[in-house]
Amino acid sequence: MAQALAFLPEIKDPNLLVGLNTADDAGVYKLTDDLALVYTVDVFTPVVDDPYTFGMIGAANSISDIYAMGGDPKLALNVVGFPGKAEPGLLGQMLKGAQDKAQEAGVTICGGHTFVSDEIKFGLSVIGYINPKKIITNANAQVGDIIILTKPIGIGTIVQAQLMEKPVDAYLTPAINSMTTLNKDASLAMRESAHAATDITGYGLAGHLVEMAQASKIGIEISIANIPFHKGVMEILKSGIIEPGIGMNLNSFDAQVDRHEVDDADAMLVFGSETSGGLAIAMPENKLAEFKENYRSEFAVIGKITKENSGRVKITP
Repeated sequence: MAQALAFLPEIKDPNLLVGLNTADDAGVYKLTDDLALVYTVDVFTPVVDDPYTFGMIGAANSISDIYAMGGDPKLALNVVGFPGKAEPGLLGQMLKGAQDKAQEAGVTICGGHTFVSDEIKFGLSVIGYINPKKIITNANAQVGDIIILTKPIGIGTIVQAQLMEKPVDAYLTPAINSMTTLNKDASLAMRESAHAATDITGYGLAGHLVEMAQASKIGIEISIANIPFHKGVMEILKSGIIEPGIGMNLNSFDAQVDRHEVDDADAMLVFGSETSGGLAIAMPENKLAEFKENYRSEFAVIGKITKENSGRVKITP
């Protein structure tokens, strides 16, 4: 994608506060000194069989980009690709799941767009509001910050095992609960403490942290021992099931990751793709207690920002 974007001319608009230059989660456009629009879109194929559940996941995943910037999502459009033979009831349940999750987030879905596709695809185009002075991008992490992760990783591995009809129901249920959980509370909790943030989705933890390291011009060091993994992912990986996102993310980001100190299996999970993953937040260590007080859910401190190895991520045991 970076190679394709290189063909585009630079956009010179003083009101475009966040665009293509930092690989951020959403674009931000200033309307007034105190108000800006945050805009994003995300579409993907089903990760679960149940259409209602997939609709909820699709909505939570799309809305998360607004939360990652510190914004408040307000309005959305459905984006739906489906084969001509798709059952109306299936599509209706998917849209109902999305609407219910959007309403939980305070988002109004006001319409949408459909297109013919070989397989079902779904997501939302979402608009939110933010104060231009309070935007949280991935480009302001500071040396000495800690890195917080608000959800476990390993979704892609569990989903792949399910697609291969392996007996993973015991692992899938908590994974679904994670994917359908909005990042709203984490977003609200970080707004007075975060220097930088991103949500962890298709590029995996490693890929999104590489983007943060490059945008912020710092190094990032994370510890495998401190990273929360979804239950069952290591067992699935050791059984020989490797989800496609691992290979794609290794191909895209491995050159910017130092991982010689850890086992390949552990490293592969850090490169695995996520769906509706948590937020990775860079904040001063002295703000941790405040964040913990405001965010009453589980999270993990997985690493730190370093002066060394600018633009790179180091994985330690």
